[in-house]
Amino acid sequence: MKRYRWLKAQWPVSMRVLAKRLNAKAFNGGQVEGFVLDRVRDDFLDARFVEKVEYDEAVIDPFGVEAIFHRVEYRSYEFKAAVTGPGLELVDAPRGVQTLISRLLQANDFSLAISPLSINVLDWASEVQHRINEVGVVDSLQLGSMELSSNVKAKAVIKGSVDVLEAAQALVLGKKHVVEKVQIRFLKPNCLTVLLTNSGVARFDQEPNENFLSLVRASLSL
Repeated sequence: MKRYRWLKAQWPVSMRVLAKRLNAKAFNGGQVEGFVLDRVRDDFLDARFVEKVEYDEAVIDPFGVEAIFHRVEYRSYEFKAAVTGPGLELVDAPRGVQTLISRLLQANDFSLAISPLSINVLDWASEVQHRINEVGVVDSLQLGSMELSSNVKAKAVIKGSVDVLEAAQALVLGKKHVVEKVQIRFLKPNCLTVLLTNSGVARFDQEPNENFLSLVRASLSL
């Protein structure tokens, strides 16, 4: 499973200048943290933010004797910065990415603006299908804040082996609601399934090829 999350980022410098700034804070194994540049172009760059984490782990053997082992872990946060589109793409990022965001802000002298996305996920799903030129099957849809009556709201997940969009529209007819997630199953390529959220997240059940991913990414520029 592969997960991509997009954030709105307004870069105050060009990608070439950004690359130089990140390279000045490069990770070479000796530091606790730093950046690794993978690819730099005029309109985007691919990079990673690496954290070195050291800790002691206590292990007790069957005889009650405690042994201390020193552990070293490397946490890597893969991301793409781009001039067009939302601006910042995180790949398989954990929930807590505040350290990465803070270091990007520092590298841009705190003149970088980063904010979460809030999008109409149905429009996004429709645009993805349009750009891919294939109508997929919406086999799952999550609704939130669906108003059943005064001061009564519900969350619902609608699933089916067929397209559930029409049934979902009938369910929410005349009710205030928010469409939070839409899952689309495509026959091509390779029966791939993608889950889209209204916060700008795309979760694939398998590794998407670069062309497919670029179309999903571009479809965010509605």
